[in-house]
Amino acid sequence: MAEPPAIKTYTLKAASISYSKSPTSHILQHISLAAYPAQILAIVGPSGAGKSTLLDILAARTAPTTGTLLLNAAPLTPSSYRKLSAYVPQHDSCLPVLTVSETFAFAARLLQPKAVQIADVVTSLLSELRLTHLAHTRLGHNLSGGERRRVSIGLSLLHDPGVLLLDEPTSGLDSSSAYNVMQTLRSIATSRCRTVILSIHQPSFKILSTIDRILLLSKGKVVHHGTLPSLEEYLLLNGFTVPPQLNSLEYAMEILTQLQVIKPIAPPSPIDPTLALVRPKHDPIRYRSSRVQEIIALYGRFWKIIYRTKQLLLTNTLQALVVGVVLGTIYINIGFDKTGIEKRFGLFAFTLTFLLSSTTETLPIFINERPILLRETSSGVYRLSSYLVANTLVFFPYLLAIAIVYSVSVYFLVGLCQTWQAFSYFVLVIWIIVLMANSFILFLSSVAPNYITGTSLVTVLLAGFFLFSGYFISKESMPKYWVMMHYLSMYKYGLDALLINEYSCMTTRCLIWYEEESQTCMVTGGDVLQKRGLHENQRWINVYILIGFFVFYRLLCLLVLIRRVSRSKK
Repeated sequence: MAEPPAIKTYTLKAASISYSKSPTSHILQHISLAAYPAQILAIVGPSGAGKSTLLDILAARTAPTTGTLLLNAAPLTPSSYRKLSAYVPQHDSCLPVLTVSETFAFAARLLQPKAVQIADVVTSLLSELRLTHLAHTRLGHNLSGGERRRVSIGLSLLHDPGVLLLDEPTSGLDSSSAYNVMQTLRSIATSRCRTVILSIHQPSFKILSTIDRILLLSKGKVVHHGTLPSLEEYLLLNGFTVPPQLNSLEYAMEILTQLQVIKPIAPPSPIDPTLALVRPKHDPIRYRSSRVQEIIALYGRFWKIIYRTKQLLLTNTLQALVVGVVLGTIYINIGFDKTGIEKRFGLFAFTLTFLLSSTTETLPIFINERPILLRETSSGVYRLSSYLVANTLVFFPYLLAIAIVYSVSVYFLVGLCQTWQAFSYFVLVIWIIVLMANSFILFLSSVAPNYITGTSLVTVLLAGFFLFSGYFISKESMPKYWVMMHYLSMYKYGLDALLINEYSCMTTRCLIWYEEESQTCMVTGGDVLQKRGLHENQRWINVYILIGFFVFYRLLCLLVLIRRVSRSKK
């Protein structure tokens, strides 16, 4: 029988790592360490010691001011290293409507596309993490802190990382949950022969039994690097005897201020400084799934999220139906006189305001998903472009259904142009408007730091677009320096499209007479369009411009997210 392929292991070493935010603010100073396969290295120290900063540097999320990082004795290439390592933050985000097994299955489908049975991969992972009994539990319900932490660890394991880095994996957990998490990490390090590095505030004696080596920090400097017994020897050599009721690390933490003045005994540097000049020879690591596989997997996940977010689904449908019926009964049998002209303007203006503002319910959903998106794309699970394509494909039919519900409920009650061509065009325009609004909200959710700021941006920008649409003040009456805003207003093109569709049906129909007895016409449908500078031949130009806005905002969103991902990698 052929022997199974050897597991590739990774040794991570750091030489004289320093990090400063300013010439006078030194967060880390001359940190040297070594982390080996099948071992857990714990970075220990009080708050403010620099643990998280050092872990960010070891995860290639932050660049050191000075110093060298080596992976298997070769200079580390951040882009390649990030794809063969995995970083688990202290507060990880998740999609609460998905179950534990669905969360693992999604990642496995993209990270292990050659696996014959994804279900077997998920079952094996659930068993390894002791989460089998929670396989069908949604992440937003009934999971303890320790269980959620193990789910985060499981997601990182699906990358099959050579180096696993965790920021405070036991933070906020009770002693039993913390020990269970550490036992899981111990098992992973041993069975998979992986290098595990974690930060921890002050581990208990039970947790220390799962750790191989410690790096004790104080004010950004190394106090000790080695095993627990070697720390006790270090203390004895410097005249400190560990009390029987404490372990050596607990005692070292208590007398840390006294240890700072002692020159730390660092292990001999295992790094040859000349290696820093060696050119890295890492093969580029590509995405593991094709773009089509990514889009299909993301498409399925989007539909699950929409279907299970029943409040959003129900709210959007009822909103479209109720508002459509209310408007229809207010403007019922709108008529064709002067009052009818004014009412049509009011109806179309309100329709645009409602449609463009009704999609704001998705703003908190997009903002909450953003950290997950950034984490998954920065770690190479899928491409950003695949996410946006899948998002678009999902919202096409969903928003078409909303557009049809609204159109049917308002169009015939009001008595708008009674041809199927005009009704079909009306549905198309409504559909493109809500798609454009969805793109607009998606773009703002990529820019806004939080929901409150995002809501404020939506309110201000939509108000501005409405103001410059030409409904309140015509383009001719605007100061020249504001005319550009008129052409940038999404409202303008939607309003023009609806007006052209309606009055194209009555270009020769007289709407206002001088005197009905004399049969002298004052205003026809064509005159209404002409007064606004419109013509029925422009019917499709406005649709193309609305589609252009839809594409433009999605491209802006893509660029902003690319920027965010690149910044998260620095």
